[in-house]
Formats: sequence, C-alpha cells, structure tokens
Amino acid sequence: MRYTVGLNLPLKSRCHESGVALINEYGEVLFAMNEERLSRKKLDGDFPVLSMASMFAYSGIRPEEVSHVVVPALGGLARYARFAHFLWRERFWWIFEPRVWRMLVNLYRGERKATTVAGEEQPGFTMKYYWRDFIKDKFPNAQIVQVDHHTAHAASAYYTSPWSDALVVTIDGAGNLLSSVVAEGSAGELVVRAKTFIPHSLGTFWGSVTKVCGFQSGTRHGGKVTGLSALGDPQKLIGLFRELVWCEGLHIKMKEEVFFDRGQLIPDWGSYQPERLKMLAGADGKTVGEYTREDIAAGAQLRLEEVACQLVRNAAAAGHIKTPLKLVCAGGVFANVKMNQRLLELPEVDDLYIFPAMSDGGIALGAALHCLAGQKRAQGTRLLPQALKSPYLGPDYSEEEIEKHLKEKGLLYTREATPEHLAALLEEGRVVAVSEGRMEYGPRALGNRTIMYAASDPKVNDWLNKRLKRSEFMPFAPVTLVEHLVENYEGIAQEPIAAKYMTITYQCTEKMRREAPACVHVDGTARPQAIGRGDNPFYYDIVAAYYKRTGIPTLINTSFNMHEEPIVCSPEDSTRAFLASGIDYLALGPFLLSFEDNKHLAEEA
Repeated sequence: MRYTVGLNLPLKSRCHESGVALINEYGEVLFAMNEERLSRKKLDGDFPVLSMASMFAYSGIRPEEVSHVVVPALGGLARYARFAHFLWRERFWWIFEPRVWRMLVNLYRGERKATTVAGEEQPGFTMKYYWRDFIKDKFPNAQIVQVDHHTAHAASAYYTSPWSDALVVTIDGAGNLLSSVVAEGSAGELVVRAKTFIPHSLGTFWGSVTKVCGFQSGTRHGGKVTGLSALGDPQKLIGLFRELVWCEGLHIKMKEEVFFDRGQLIPDWGSYQPERLKMLAGADGKTVGEYTREDIAAGAQLRLEEVACQLVRNAAAAGHIKTPLKLVCAGGVFANVKMNQRLLELPEVDDLYIFPAMSDGGIALGAALHCLAGQKRAQGTRLLPQALKSPYLGPDYSEEEIEKHLKEKGLLYTREATPEHLAALLEEGRVVAVSEGRMEYGPRALGNRTIMYAASDPKVNDWLNKRLKRSEFMPFAPVTLVEHLVENYEGIAQEPIAAKYMTITYQCTEKMRREAPACVHVDGTARPQAIGRGDNPFYYDIVAAYYKRTGIPTLINTSFNMHEEPIVCSPEDSTRAFLASGIDYLALGPFLLSFEDNKHLAEEA
C-alpha cells in the first residue's frame, strides 16, 4: 500500500493552522488533524511535529511507506508564473520599478533565508527547520510535491463531496496571491475558470470589519461578527459597503485604498489596515467607526452575502454545468454560516457542501487529494469524488490510557457513561461534557469533543458561556436527530449534507422555537448538526434517549474547550477543562466523572 501525506507548514509568515493529513492510494482519508489540538496553541502555525507523531502512532504506518508528501504552497517556476500573472493583472504600471526585480530575487532566496514567522494569530516564533530538510528527514522515501493554496482548497471540497459534477468555489483572505477561485468539477477533473487576485478579497473585507467591531482577526473572531449582525440595521451602511466591495463577472473587486496602503507591491492578508475602514466617512458625514458595532456587522454581513451570491449566480450562468447545480466550497470565508444559507437558497443551487475543515486547517488534505488525482491521471484512471465517510479523523485514546490518567490524577469516577444515563442527567438539567472516540477534524465539535445541555433553557447562553469564560453573541448550536429535521427547520432536506457538519444556518419552525429556544438566534435561525445513527452511534443514542424521555429531538452541542483554547483532544485536556469550568459531568470514554465528587481537585486544574 502506498500512502500520500499532506502537510501544512510555516513556509511563509502569517501561517496558521498547520497540520497533517494521510490518505491511501484509493483516496480514503485515514487521518487528519491540526497541530493546535496537541500543542494547545489556538491556530498554531508551527511545524506539525506533534500531529505527525500522532498520525504515525494511530495509523501504524512507517515513514518509509509514504510515497508522496504534498505541501499546499507554490514552488519553482510556478511561483514566478503566479507573480508575473499578479503583476499583469494588478500592478502592470510597476514593472519598471526596481522593487519588482528585487522581489523576483527574493522569490528565489526567500524560503531558505526565512528565520522567523509572525502573524495575527499567534506570537512570532523561530523557524526550527528549512521545510524541505524537515520533510526529507521525516519521510526518507517520499517525493515532495507542491500544490497551489486555492487548488488545495478546491480539491478538499470537490473530492470529499458526493457529486461527480459540481461548481467549485473557494474564497478566503489570501493564499499564493489569490483570494478566490471559481472552478468546475466533472468526472474527477477540476478545471479552473477564474481567479481573483489580491488585494481584492472578501476575507480582507471581513477581517477589517471584525477589527473595526473591536475583535481580533477575522480568522479567530469572524463568527462573532456574524452573531452581532442579527442585532443591527443593515441599511445604515449597506450603501457604503456596496461601493467598497462588489462582484465583477467571476471576480471579486474591492476599493483597495480603503483597506491597504496602495504603495505596497504585494498587499496581502496580513497587511490590511482596518483603521482606514474605520475612519471612512459615509454620505451622512459619519465615519464607519461612529456607528454601533451591531449596525456595522449587519451591513457587512448583508454585503458579504450579496457578493458571494452574485459570484455563484454569475458562475452558474457562465459555466457548463446545468442548473440547478451542486455547489461545493472551501476557504475561510465559508465559515460564515449565514452566507452559506443564502447560497443554498439561490434558485441556481440544488444542494450545497462546505468542506468541514473549510479554512487553512483543511488544505493539507486538499493538497494530498489533488496530488493523488494527478497520479491517477498519469496511470490512465481517475480519482472520483467520494463523500467524506466521517469527520472523526483524529486520534482516540484507549480505555486503559484513560483510566491510567484518571488514577494518576486521583480523580473519582464510575463506569456509567452510557447514552441512557447521560440522557437522564441531561433531562435533570445537568451540563454534560463528552470526550469519546476519535477527535473531529475542522473547527466544529460534532459530538466527540462536545458539551451538551437541554435546549429548553433560553438563559443558558449567558450563564454557561460565563462558566466557560467565553463572550459569544450567537446562541449555542443544536444537534437534532435526522428523523426530526423537517419539523424543526424550514426548507431543510431529509439528508442535508451541509447540516451534518454545522456549516449552515436554517430558519427555525415554531416548534423548534418553542421547544429549543436556547438554540434559536434573534433572527429565528439556528446552525444545526443533523445526526443519524450511522454518523456516530454513541452520540446519536444520547440524543435519541433524551427524545424518548422528553419528546424533544434536540440538545445543545457546543465545543468542549475554555475561552481562546482549542477544542480538547486528550484525556488530560478533557479533565483539565472539566475541572476549570465546573461542568456537572464528564463522560470520558466509558467513565463518568462528577464535578461534585472531584471539586477538591479543581484548584489544581
């Protein structure tokens, strides 16, 4: 058996979400995770040493069995070609300036000379290795392949979708000088139809708005702006935002001088200047920063939806795929679940799939799949899309490992972590954390590293977030039995692929608003996880047992982590977060821990 590994490495500054993905020669995903879950540094962009070690330990393969290591970054002549294309499209009048030629020299020398990495998501750190040396040392027999950033995004969505023919759209902040790609997938082939170059970037627009609203970067806190948007009036700023960012054919366009210093040769994701947007004056003379953050968020959310929808409609009109079409998407902007709802509602779109690890955390897998597709073509065959069998692609921990940890820490526990007993605790109004089986891939907790609670308490958003030291504006997300989706969400399909991974919102029915008010936002929407027994039997059985007791097929599902920490991974992470938060119960594998029995250890957590 030959294996392909995708690695997201700190090749350039401002890297985030490094990680690893392992596939076999049939395109089956065997393992995928990001470094942050083991290093415990949110959005960690350092070399994925820990996640690689976890991959080898879990899969049992040897480094010598890896035939290809794929890195999602352009290399060699492709970098020069991309830079030349960028100059032609965005900086043609600069080609005679000396700095352009200095940049060409830096393209050749820059990688090996880079010694530090610094960016928005984390403090700077020193490069421990030259990336090629790192790969050759860890994978002695592997061929090194480089794949374009947005090609990796596109491949991650297309090859893990259930559809052979689909429109493929990527949108993010920036990657290899691009911010968006429109492509068509057909019978295992990806054909790019259009590329949007920086500085034109919906990710930059959203990142700027996020900072103007007083939060950190769009990658880290963009979801807070989505939550705020339901509380504001979009009409107050929509006119101004329509002048700043728009869709032109299959390309995104923006007024560069509002977001960047136009004196920059390469205005990229890490160099936008939100103060420019904040100080911009509208028709009424008020600056953007003088409006409430709710109104800023509302106007920005509406404009984001408008531009993304127009891009898809234009692509549908210009493409070779019959409408209504299947739409598959990746890139950090598709973390915006309300925008995704608007895309699914388009008459041109029949169904929608958002790759679960939609941001840069997923490009290692996309790069590996793209490489394998190329190998298949060279052999005269094709790699056809195959629906992702499971999002649970990280490590798990044996019963022996878990119990050893519990005994070492002196924690008291029983063996009562059965679905029926957990459902009984939830019916009593207890908060239950679950850390069970393989860890989820991507930013959403999907039942294996999850906190659960009854969705009937509308005040839970305040008190539970305080307990977890979080500041959120969205209600908690629900998990709903797949058999009961139609009665709780409007316009939802019986088997909605986007809802399996919590990547979209839906309008809630009156029944949902009445029975599960804790999961319904002020705009009447919720971001559900549709759960069937084949997806996760243990998790499904908890919700099913709760439904049998209460008649309500929905529970709160929020990620198991403290504020500004990654989702828990190991038994150690789980017990520490459990004790620090004061959650009532922790189901850790087959073991059940009560906070009341263990609160004497809380100060040591």
